[in-house]
Amino acid sequence: MVTRFNSEFDMRLRHFIAEPDNFLESMALVNAIHAHTVYASDQPYAIALEGQKVTPVFTNTEDLDNFRRQHPSAKSQSWIERSVLQVLEEVISHNLSGLVFNIKKAGDFSNSTIFKSSELIQFINTYTTILNTILGEDNKAADLLSKTYLVPAFIHPNKDGSYDRLFPTMSNQDEKSYVPVFTNLVSFGKWYNNQEFGLPFRQAQGAILTWTAQDIYRPASGENGIEETVGLVVNPFDDEQVLIEWTQLEK
Repeated sequence: MVTRFNSEFDMRLRHFIAEPDNFLESMALVNAIHAHTVYASDQPYAIALEGQKVTPVFTNTEDLDNFRRQHPSAKSQSWIERSVLQVLEEVISHNLSGLVFNIKKAGDFSNSTIFKSSELIQFINTYTTILNTILGEDNKAADLLSKTYLVPAFIHPNKDGSYDRLFPTMSNQDEKSYVPVFTNLVSFGKWYNNQEFGLPFRQAQGAILTWTAQDIYRPASGENGIEETVGLVVNPFDDEQVLIEWTQLEK
């Protein structure tokens, strides 16, 4: 059997637990969920934990070995590589509360956490949709005016249910301000992890939208605060950055 069990999953889980609000860590964990397996029982299996029935899964074989030594019921299970999505389906069909990753009584808890089924479903769906939208072949092939971008934004709800949106900006040597947008995670990461731009954005709990240039210029609902800007800058930290001015969207 070709194994998909990999320490990458364990590392991504640890990083996510350490920074659950970090957009890139969330994306990386969901990608790991799709790419790698965990160790889980080959049969429906649950334990009681904090008043809930949860299914244990493991991204670390040492944690699995310790669990089997400490829990008599685990010794009778056959532990095999399984997809998290497959285990999650089983959890839902048996009305269990969720999954617990790398449960342990002592030691390093940095890779140990509980996901309720509903929360994990929403988490996977949200970031999978973003991955598919940005990295899909159709979007890669789209021209810059039609492409869907990763767009950092600050969203402020109004009393009437609508939203006002503001955007981080970057200025060129002519002191013209542009809204930064990104075509891929590598380019986005250069901005998101930057101390001057990304760090203040993260501290202010900004959101990441998947929008086209036209969505930013003329949103279907709410108001976008772009009055002081002249357009977009695509992948601003890349060598081949591109400027799109609002006038180009009026043609």
